[in-house]
Amino acid sequence: MKKAAATRDTVFLRFDFWLRILLAIAVSLPSGQIAYAQKQQQKLLQQQRTDYFKLVSTVEYIAQQDNESRQYRHQAEPWFMVTTIPQTSEQTHYHLITSDLQFKDANAQQKYRDAGEINYDLNAKKFMAGVDADLLHLQKMNNESVKTIDGTAPNEVGKTWTVRFNLGTFNHYSLPNELKFTVTSIKVPTDKLGDFVAVRAISDPFLVKAAAQTEGYGYVKCKIACVYLFDPYSEITGEEDIYVSAMVFLATTKMDGMTQQYRYEFGTYKTDANAASADMNGLGFELEGFVREIQLIPQPIEVKKPCGLPIWAQSEIVNAAQLASACAAVACEQNIVNPVASIYLAAARVYQLQDECSLIPAPCERSVCQALRYDVEEIYPMDICGRKAFPLWWLGAIPLATIHHSHHHDKSPYKP
Repeated sequence: MKKAAATRDTVFLRFDFWLRILLAIAVSLPSGQIAYAQKQQQKLLQQQRTDYFKLVSTVEYIAQQDNESRQYRHQAEPWFMVTTIPQTSEQTHYHLITSDLQFKDANAQQKYRDAGEINYDLNAKKFMAGVDADLLHLQKMNNESVKTIDGTAPNEVGKTWTVRFNLGTFNHYSLPNELKFTVTSIKVPTDKLGDFVAVRAISDPFLVKAAAQTEGYGYVKCKIACVYLFDPYSEITGEEDIYVSAMVFLATTKMDGMTQQYRYEFGTYKTDANAASADMNGLGFELEGFVREIQLIPQPIEVKKPCGLPIWAQSEIVNAAQLASACAAVACEQNIVNPVASIYLAAARVYQLQDECSLIPAPCERSVCQALRYDVEEIYPMDICGRKAFPLWWLGAIPLATIHHSHHHDKSPYKP
């Protein structure tokens, strides 16, 4: 027995014994499967890409009472790098990082030290997962929106259609049950890059229930509109690219005895690794009237008597603007398979922290419209700005009653 045990121990300790076992296992595997797995891994690595875009985010507010008016304005201009990392044939990881999202003081810098990065996963059907905790509501909205639009969009560019998104899934007292968008797509020719596709989504007006500055609740009338400009096929990457985007969220109310108007805009444009705008030479004038419909403001408001934002503009309206921008972006994706989640997640993070951010550059004296026209030089000749300037004339044309409620659980009654 001792001799047998010694022989067994000697055999199991020999290196060549384990080498033969491993070789036997390797030989037993079909060589085609090994080669296929290696090829797929190499393919995924080759598909990893990095894109860059500049984001201009502006919040403006005017309060009017009798002959006196007060204003608020803040703008941030971070530059984002987006790394797309395929994990499997069915799932891709996105990593967003900015190096110039600066804060006003050291305490804020420490508190939001991870705010410059966003991570999320997207599967082949555009369902999102793995988003940071403060953006989970956008993950939920994205996934619910994708379910809504699945298979409902026209196959060809040049059509107009309607999309409805259910907000009832959030069961939030301030939100309406539904958001309705009219979506339109057109072809936009360029000299070197072929035909681009511009997609525009404009919502019906909707009401958001919000806390008044003094007591009770009132209603804020809102509307959102956006345009995304895509290259449907890039010769460099073989995939879709987003070149320009612009979004406008408008809100007005007569709570607290004042006429109050709030505007949140963001615009983005594609850049290279040195932050220089991408070459979009030859964009046709088809884009001019198309973008004008979303009413970008030509000039920033002049702040003569600065004030802070009211409660409703720091809470319920922020939530509504983020969710509405997610719905609008998803609505614009229907003709284009490239997700725009990176754009609205980056904008949402900047929007959340806007009041904590430093003005970059200081002071920011240009509007989102001016930033797009100046930095994206190839579209400078176009008047892509709205012809109607702030204040929000078309929202103000519909009287808003100042309604106060004491029941916190009441939802907004507005249904498009």
